[in-house]
Amino acid sequence: MIFSNVDNNNMYVKFFLCSFILSGYILYQYNRLEIESFKMEFQSNINRLYDTIRKITPYYLNTNTVELYKGTYTIDEVSVMVNENSKVKELSLGINLLETEIRKYIGDDYWSIAIIQKSDTNTDSNTAHFKPLRDIHVNLNSDMKYDRNWIDRILINEKISSNYHVLSLCDLKLTEPYVEKISEQKVRSIFYPIYVNKNLTAMFLLDIKDSVFDSWLNEFNTDRFSFLYYINNENPFFSLDDSIDIPCSPIENILGLSININKIMIWSLLFAFVITGGFIFIEKTLRKFIFYCTLDDMTGLYRRDFYEMKLNHLLDKSIIIVDIDKFKSINDKYGHSKGDEVITEVCRRLRQCIRGDDLAIRWGGEEFVIVLSNVSSIDLFNRSEAIRVSVSESPIAGMNVSVSIGAAIGKKSSFKRTLKMADTALYQSKNAGRNKVTVFEG
Repeated sequence: MIFSNVDNNNMYVKFFLCSFILSGYILYQYNRLEIESFKMEFQSNINRLYDTIRKITPYYLNTNTVELYKGTYTIDEVSVMVNENSKVKELSLGINLLETEIRKYIGDDYWSIAIIQKSDTNTDSNTAHFKPLRDIHVNLNSDMKYDRNWIDRILINEKISSNYHVLSLCDLKLTEPYVEKISEQKVRSIFYPIYVNKNLTAMFLLDIKDSVFDSWLNEFNTDRFSFLYYINNENPFFSLDDSIDIPCSPIENILGLSININKIMIWSLLFAFVITGGFIFIEKTLRKFIFYCTLDDMTGLYRRDFYEMKLNHLLDKSIIIVDIDKFKSINDKYGHSKGDEVITEVCRRLRQCIRGDDLAIRWGGEEFVIVLSNVSSIDLFNRSEAIRVSVSESPIAGMNVSVSIGAAIGKKSSFKRTLKMADTALYQSKNAGRNKVTVFEG
C-alpha cells in the first residue's frame, strides 16, 4: 500500500481552508464581544477623566490668595499671567497634582492645563495659570484682554451658560477637534466652570490631543488582541457599525466603531498557515512512525509480522502470491545490492497494479502477498496477469526479471486455507516453467 501525494495535498488544502474559516469565525465573534468591552472601557476612562477635573473645585475654593503685580510669573513650573494688579489664587501645587493624575488616563496625549480667574478689580481683566505656557496662550491673552475677559469669551464661543446648575447632568463641556493656531496641533478642549457662591469666578481648561481616543483604542487592541477601529478613520471593504456616545460633548460628536475585517482575514490566514504547518508536521511524523511500525522500509508494503495474526481471523478473502523467479541466482551473480534494487522495482510495479483497498504485504525476502475482497475468478486472473506483465515487459536493473504468481479465491474459507491454495497455485506456476499465473478457486 502506498500514500498518494495528490491525496495528501488535497487533504492539506482542505485542512487549511477549514482552519482559515474557523479562525476567521472565532476572531470575528470575539471582536463582536470586544466592541461592548471597549465601549464600557471608553466610558470608564472618560468619566474618570471628568471626575479628576472636578477635583479642582474644592481645591480652588480652599486655597489662599497672594497679591501680584501685572506681569508673567513662573511658580513651581506653572506660568501665571496677570493682566492687572490683583489678588491671585495660589494654584500651582493643585495644577501639578492634577496634571499628574490626568496623565494616568491620557498619557502623552496631554497638551496643556489652564485655570482662568476673573480679576477682583476689573471685570474686563483676568488672571491665568498655564502648564505649560504656549505661544498661542500669549497671543490670545494679548488679543483678548482689551476686549473682554477670557471667561466671557469662552462662554460666548462655546455657548456655555454662566448660571449655576447644581443638578446639571453635564457641568463641563468637551469640544469637537480643532487645530490650534501657531502650534497647528489638533486638540480637543474640556471647559469646566468654577463657581463661588453660585457666581462663575473661574474657568478650568484642559487641552488634550485629538489622538487620545485613538490611543485608548490602540492600547485596548494591543492588550486584548482585538481589531476594532473608528469608522471615521479607516474604510475597510466591510464593517459592522456601532457607535460610542461621548458624554458632555456636542450631539453630533459620536464615534463610529467597527471591526476591521481586513485584519481578521490576515490573522486568520496566518493562524491557518501555522495550524496547517503544525498539522502537516504531526501528520508526517505520525506517518513515519506508522511506516516504521507497519511498513517494510525497502518496499513500502506492509510487514508480515504486523498483519499475519489479524489476517488469520479473516474469511472470504482472495489472495495473490507473487514470487520473483530465480532471485537467489540474481543475488549470487550480481550481489545483494542488485537484488535489493530488483525487489524495490518489482514492488513499485506491483503497487501500480493494485487497488487502494488491496492489502499488499512483503511475506518473505522475494515473496509478496496481496489480499483482495470481492473479486471474481476472471478478475483475479486479470489482476494477476497485469502484475506479471508489468514486471516482465521491461528490464529491471539491466536484466530481464519475471515473477511466478499463484492466486486463490477463498469462498467461505479461512485465510490460512486460502493462502495454502494460493501457495499450491504458485508452485504449479513455477513447475510450468515460471513467469506464469495459476488461479485456484476454493
